[in-house]
Amino acid sequence: MIAAHERFLTEQNEAWFEISLRQTYLPGTLQAILERGDVADRIAAAAALGLVGNCQSLADLGRALSDPDRGVRSAADAAFHELLIRSLGLRERSRLRQVIRLNESGEYAAALAPALILADQSEQHAEVHHQLAICWYGLDQHDAATAAYLDCVARCCYHYSAWLGLARCRVAMGDLNGAIEVLNRALEVSPDLESARTEVQTLRRKARQDSAE
Repeated sequence: MIAAHERFLTEQNEAWFEISLRQTYLPGTLQAILERGDVADRIAAAAALGLVGNCQSLADLGRALSDPDRGVRSAADAAFHELLIRSLGLRERSRLRQVIRLNESGEYAAALAPALILADQSEQHAEVHHQLAICWYGLDQHDAATAAYLDCVARCCYHYSAWLGLARCRVAMGDLNGAIEVLNRALEVSPDLESARTEVQTLRRKARQDSAE
C-alpha cells in the first residue's frame, strides 16, 4: 500500500489509487493498519480511508487526529474531511457541495433552504448538520445554529469544526465558560488547533475580568 500511495502522490491519479485500493483492501483492514501500522503505513491507510472508507471509518480517522505523529494527523485530517462528504450518496453529495459553495461565498440565505432539505433527507450525516449550522450562524440565528452544531457532533464527536462553531455561538450568546469547555473538546480531538488554544486563554482572562467586576 505504501508503494501505491507514493505513486498516487507522484502522479495525483486519484481514480487509479481508489481502484487499486478497492481491489486489495477492505475498510476494516485499512482501519487496523491505521491503528497498528508504522508511521508510513498509518499515513497511507489514512489517505486510503478518505477514498474507500465508510461512515464507520470516520471514527477511526477521528481518533487518528490525535496520533503521536504529525504526518499521520495531517493525512487523517484531510481524509476525515473528504470522507464527511464522500459518505453521502452521489445526489446528496452534489447538493451538499452546492451548500458548501454558497456558505463559503457568504450566501447564507440562499444556502438555508437546500441545507434544511438535506438535513431532513440525510439526517444521519454529520456534515449536513454542520453546513446547516453555518447557515444559521451566518444569519445571526444563534439558537438554531447551536442546535444544528449539536446535531452534528451527536453524529460525529470528532467533527472539531463543529465544536469550534459551537464555541462561537456560545461566545455570541455571552457564555464564555461554555465556549471554553467546547473549545477544550475540540482540542481533545485535534491537538494541532493552536488558534483554539489561544482563544481558550483569551476567554479565560475575559471570564476572570468579568467575574471581578
